[in-house]
Amino acid sequence: MFRLHKTRPAKSREKIDFKFSSFKAVQVPKGWDRLFMSIISLENGKTIAKTSKTAVRSGTCQWTEILSESVWVSRNEASKEMEDCLFKLVVAMGSARSGILGEATVNLTSYITSTAIVPVSLPLKKCNLGTILHVKIQCVTPRPKLIDDEAKQGNSHAEGNDTDPSHISLNSDGPESVESPSSQDLVSATHQEEVESRVASFSTADSNHSYDSAESTIGRESFSAVSNCHLDDPCQSNHSIDSQIMSSESASSDNQQEFSASSLKCMDSSKNLLEAAEKKIEELHAEAKIWERKAEKLALDLDLLRKEYSDQSKKQFNLDMELSAANAERDGLRKEVENLKLLLEKPMMISEDSTFQKEGVSETNIQKELENEIKFQKESNANLALQLQKSQDANVELISVLQELEETIEKQRVEISNELENSELVKNLQTKVELLEKALKEKEDGMAVKNNDALLVMEEEYNTKLAAKEKEIIGLKVKLAESLKERKFVQEESRKGSDAHLIREIEALKVKLEELERDCNELTDENLDLLLKLKDSKNNFSAIAPTDHFSSDELSASTDSEMSENKSQMVYLEEKLKGKILREIQGDYKSYIEELEGQKMGLEVEVTELGKELAQKRTEMQRLKDALLSKEDDNVELRRNQSELEAEVSNLQQELERIKDGLEIHLSELEDENKQLSLRLSSLESQLQDLKDERDSIQLQLEDSKSLVKSLIAQKTEMEKKLQDMHDQWLTSQDRCEYLSRENTKLQANAETLIEECKKSAEELKESDKSLSDCRKKIEVLEENLTLMIEEFASKEKNLTLELKAVHDKNKKLEAKLKLEESSKANEVQNLQQEVETLAKQISTMHHENEKTAYESQREISGLHAEKSRLKSALQEAEFKVHCMESEFKKMQNEAKTEVEDLRDQCNAIKSDKEKLEASLRLVSRECDDLKAEKTSFVEQISFLQKVVSESEEYKQKNADLEEKLVAMESELTVKEALLMQDAGVKNEINQVKRTNRQFQQQIKQLQVEKDELLTKAQTLEEKLKLKMEEKPKQRQSNSHRNKHKTEDNNYDNHEAVAGVDAASKIQFLENELAKAMEANNKYKARLNRQVGLAEGRRSQSNTPRKSSFEGEVVAKEKYERTKSSLEAELKDIRERYLHMSLKYAEVEAQREELVMKLKGVKSIRRWFSNPTN
Repeated sequence: MFRLHKTRPAKSREKIDFKFSSFKAVQVPKGWDRLFMSIISLENGKTIAKTSKTAVRSGTCQWTEILSESVWVSRNEASKEMEDCLFKLVVAMGSARSGILGEATVNLTSYITSTAIVPVSLPLKKCNLGTILHVKIQCVTPRPKLIDDEAKQGNSHAEGNDTDPSHISLNSDGPESVESPSSQDLVSATHQEEVESRVASFSTADSNHSYDSAESTIGRESFSAVSNCHLDDPCQSNHSIDSQIMSSESASSDNQQEFSASSLKCMDSSKNLLEAAEKKIEELHAEAKIWERKAEKLALDLDLLRKEYSDQSKKQFNLDMELSAANAERDGLRKEVENLKLLLEKPMMISEDSTFQKEGVSETNIQKELENEIKFQKESNANLALQLQKSQDANVELISVLQELEETIEKQRVEISNELENSELVKNLQTKVELLEKALKEKEDGMAVKNNDALLVMEEEYNTKLAAKEKEIIGLKVKLAESLKERKFVQEESRKGSDAHLIREIEALKVKLEELERDCNELTDENLDLLLKLKDSKNNFSAIAPTDHFSSDELSASTDSEMSENKSQMVYLEEKLKGKILREIQGDYKSYIEELEGQKMGLEVEVTELGKELAQKRTEMQRLKDALLSKEDDNVELRRNQSELEAEVSNLQQELERIKDGLEIHLSELEDENKQLSLRLSSLESQLQDLKDERDSIQLQLEDSKSLVKSLIAQKTEMEKKLQDMHDQWLTSQDRCEYLSRENTKLQANAETLIEECKKSAEELKESDKSLSDCRKKIEVLEENLTLMIEEFASKEKNLTLELKAVHDKNKKLEAKLKLEESSKANEVQNLQQEVETLAKQISTMHHENEKTAYESQREISGLHAEKSRLKSALQEAEFKVHCMESEFKKMQNEAKTEVEDLRDQCNAIKSDKEKLEASLRLVSRECDDLKAEKTSFVEQISFLQKVVSESEEYKQKNADLEEKLVAMESELTVKEALLMQDAGVKNEINQVKRTNRQFQQQIKQLQVEKDELLTKAQTLEEKLKLKMEEKPKQRQSNSHRNKHKTEDNNYDNHEAVAGVDAASKIQFLENELAKAMEANNKYKARLNRQVGLAEGRRSQSNTPRKSSFEGEVVAKEKYERTKSSLEAELKDIRERYLHMSLKYAEVEAQREELVMKLKGVKSIRRWFSNPTN
């Protein structure tokens, strides 16, 4: 609602320097990493200063910059006071529109008078998390307060208010004269009475009373004014002549005195009527102000309703925060599960260390322990598959539990949204009741009590539901604890056979077996050397025996001594070997443990980082959702402002029509007055003619008297006197005629000027109508532009349909509220119009009744002059209002454009966030694939180690056989040749086994090379897909930047077509790749089958009755079976990987289709918003 403004006073601007320092933001929420602060002027919206970006540490962000800026402050020359100079301090992370944390406003005029540094703490608006900004402000060039000027200005205002231009009266001769002090006192008293009567009440009785009192006082005033004017104005001769003539006439004749008294009474009555009309007009203005106050009260009520709506949005935000806290608790439970896993692995490590320490203590029992461990490993290998399946089942159960938790959380969100909708329905009903019962204050109080009760009920419902949800969460926690207990029990059962422990023990056994093989080879070499020495000694003994029969004892003694020495050396060497083996095993074991721990810590760090990134992304999504909701609220407010502006334009049009009607009424009144004046002139002319006739009759009488002079000598003196009197009367009538002719000319000139002024005012009204029509056209053009912009914006924001539907429902409800309020306001406005029309009719009747005399016409002409000046001021104010409306509409248009740009930026940010999430998903999938590959490699290593263990068992058996053979050789030296032949056969068998082992190892290496090639192919395919996915948004951004203002709709269609083609090409490419992979897998299987068939043929050909060859075939068969199982497992993993990739691409396509549907829905909703009447 606009008020009637007076002409604005002149303004002067002064330049003042300020210094800003010690910027510090406290209680910054999490997720805001690097912030900067900018100072923006509210007058023109420009940023005058900006700080650099600084990092947030433990919830505080501090800027070290010192900003010094010069500010132009305007001074009102009329009041000699500095106007408000408002600046906005904005704290943001990204651009000043999208990533704003909050803002605060500062009035710099309050810091102008002193040079002291003032610390200021400002809570940030648009931030519901309690962030506070601390700033120190210093005025470098202060301005002292102007106390004397203000005092003088106050006195001048007081004097100006005492004077009133309506207290100047017109003399009968035409020029204006100032009233006497007594008349001014009377007028001031009447003015005070009028003000008191306006403030007290606006009833008809009071207005009549004031009218009567004003009539009596103004009569006295006019009389004194006329007398003073005639006595105190010696400059004009006409005034002095008139005063002399009137004094002589008062002494000579009573008729002339009565004529002058009647003329004075007419002047008094005209003044009284004019003043009464002015009083009525002032009373109408006062009533208009009262109605404006009522309208302001209604606006305040609307603001209260908006505040209630914001409070409800805050409650919704708090509920969302509670949901995020529940999610954080869920993440904490996951972390606790991981910590429990770590705690279970630690005692296993301690048990392994203790076993190794025991091995270091008991070196003699190494072989037995190794045999026991090998047996235990066989059993554990048999149970490994079962334990892995159990662990996978446990993981699946955990995932299912987490999914159930997420489903329950989503259900809670749905319930909360339903409750909010119910609360909105309740509030709509309450607003309807308030609109129906606005007239009664008592019922308003009752409604307030009802609202409080409803809020309490809603709070109780929320509390009960929250308690039920907490109970559900506690039950889920109990379920999680039970599952953890079961998992602990399973882990305690399979502690000895866990994956990490088995891998470490198998690697240690592998090292031990390699060292044992070396020792066996060395022992065989030493045994062969000893056999050769024995042969030589026997030959020597046989050669020496016939010659010396006496040295046999010496030879036996020497051989015994050599044998004992060799045995001692053997024992010593075996002990050395055992010690070396143990030391090397322990060192390798420790180094491997350290490497595994480092890898484990790295994986844990990566997992924690991924969890943090996911949490940050969720918070960012929530922020984006909140920002979208706030922008939608701003759009609703803009539409409300637009409707208010349209209502104001209609009000201005109605006021202009009223002004036109008033001018037409005044023109008709002036025409009536001119007619009356013409009638008056005709009557005066008739009187003049009568006087002339009397003069002629007197002349005739004189001629008769000349003829009868002689007879009438006695009557001569009397007749001369009569003649003199008649001559005097003739002179006075002649003067009166001249005076009336002068007044007639003046009245004609005034009438002509009035007609010209009325024509000018009519032309000005036509121009104002033209300007208003132009404004309407501009408004229509701007509305069309807005609709076009909204449609374009809707074509780019189709992914927000679901949220906009809820907002749409809310908007409908709010529009219903606004329609009801507008209808009530329209009824009030109609009532006001009716009252104004009735008052205007009363004024017109008053004017028609009191148009009687010429003095009244003069006074009414002066009133018309005043009304003309008022009308001019009203026209100027209307033009100013129209100009303000245009400026405000331009501002609204600019704000809408900025909001559209902001929403575009937000859409781009959402797209970038989506791309980041997709990239993170890809990274996670890569990591999962890497983990699977590591798992397969570990499984292969386990299988290989199992093979090595089996081989070590065979070697142990062979070693035992060799030891038995050595004993037999010592006992039976006579059967040397047979033993040598057996040794040669054993060597050949060993060589054959070694050859077969080498062949198998080469085949395994080839298979691993082929597997690596397949993995590299898969990785290259994934990288190509990622590059394509990354190139797509870049191409889209470049196309959108090039063709932003020309062909956005065509580009959107083309983008959809390209996206569909890209998706189809991707699907075909993936299908081709899958077919190739399946072909490679089939080839791989065929190769394996061939190798297995060849191995079986070899075994069938080399099926000899020898025990060693049979054992070699068994070992080869086991190796083939193991390799076959490992390769089949690899093939299964590869198939699962390709299936996973295909599922991912199917999910991406489904998401794309959903986004397309959302965009279509948003477009339809935006069209509905662009033309809501449809």
